[in-house]
Amino acid sequence: MDKRERYTQLLDACESKPLSSSADDLDRYCELCTLCVDLSVENLQNMDRSWENTQMARVVLHYATYLEKFDHLTNYLYSVLKKMVDCVQDHPRLKLQMLRLLLKVLVSIETQNMHDLSITDDVRNEISFYRRNIEFADKGELEQVRDSSFLKSDPVEWTAEWEEVIDQADKIAYGNLKDIPRGMGFCFAFWHERTLALEKFGIDWKNPHIMNPKVMFD
Repeated sequence: MDKRERYTQLLDACESKPLSSSADDLDRYCELCTLCVDLSVENLQNMDRSWENTQMARVVLHYATYLEKFDHLTNYLYSVLKKMVDCVQDHPRLKLQMLRLLLKVLVSIETQNMHDLSITDDVRNEISFYRRNIEFADKGELEQVRDSSFLKSDPVEWTAEWEEVIDQADKIAYGNLKDIPRGMGFCFAFWHERTLALEKFGIDWKNPHIMNPKVMFD
């Protein structure tokens, strides 16, 4: 049984009954979270099926929120959440939820070990950044949205409207590119198809090349 089959089997089994604190069920929840991370990383590496990462991030959020109350699992949860946060793309509100849970886990680790962790402040700063941009996006003040790096991105990517349709749009875009090799130049083909797909949902999106005309992309 491969990872995807095991993920589907385990998810069905976990969702078929209420959450439980039995040792066997806790192990199942941990295995499910680990599979979510592994499959999400593979999707990013393969430049495909990004919409699955959104679903799997929500699965991790659900079960990790329950597992967080068990002190012996905090170090495991830190590892899982840190990796899963990095796999969440194009969903700022979902990522903010993940970051808040990650912060809660870090505070628990600090309490257990009786010393501060430098990463905790980094996560707090990232939460503030995401919260600020989302607040301005929700108010329609997109000119106030800040970029997270030296590369500029279209502030529409912070809107709830974007977040509601981006997975559907990407599924269409990748479907139109299923026979295109994931090599140099693929990003331009993807951005073109994504733009067309987003237009169908009423989203006018400027891709990274348009936003950064002096930057070379491959």
